[in-house]
Amino acid sequence: MDGGVAGKRVLVAGGAGAVGHYAVQMAKLAGAAQVIATVSGDEKAALAKAAGADVTINYKASDLTAAVLEATGGSGVDRIIEVDFGANAAKDIAMLKPEGDLVVYGSSSPEVAIPFFPSILKNIRLRFFIVYNLSPEDRKAALSGLTALLQDNALIHNIAARLPLDRITEAHELVESGKAVGNIVLSID
Repeated sequence: MDGGVAGKRVLVAGGAGAVGHYAVQMAKLAGAAQVIATVSGDEKAALAKAAGADVTINYKASDLTAAVLEATGGSGVDRIIEVDFGANAAKDIAMLKPEGDLVVYGSSSPEVAIPFFPSILKNIRLRFFIVYNLSPEDRKAALSGLTALLQDNALIHNIAARLPLDRITEAHELVESGKAVGNIVLSID
């Protein structure tokens, strides 16, 4: 889509979450020089580390921007994969290097204030990502890459729960509660 991460510093917000856990692994497998994952506790830090994160930062217990700048020797990161743009937009822009990429796939808020001057002065690139809106070419490339990783058993799957399809309401409630660490898998019997 917008270039690789080989040799770059990547920050994955929510590095132990259902999407973030895979993003950490894929960044590492793609040759990222440093993968930093934000987490909300020790259990999640251990999961992100096991997935390949070089550094984990508990965003609830530290100044996230200061911790990222410290972990990168003051330079910031080249790319951020963001799960909650509404909560983190200003921090993300502060943590990005000039010419950095901010890739957003989620937000707790439908309206987000973007700090214009810091963004333009750093010439950051802001991308919104939703798999359903990929071009046919990008979707084909993504599926091909993901299929290869799955065939090679290169990914760790963090399954929080397995439920039969007739318990789909419970599955949704688990996801919405935020207490499930990992993916919820539904089986069709």
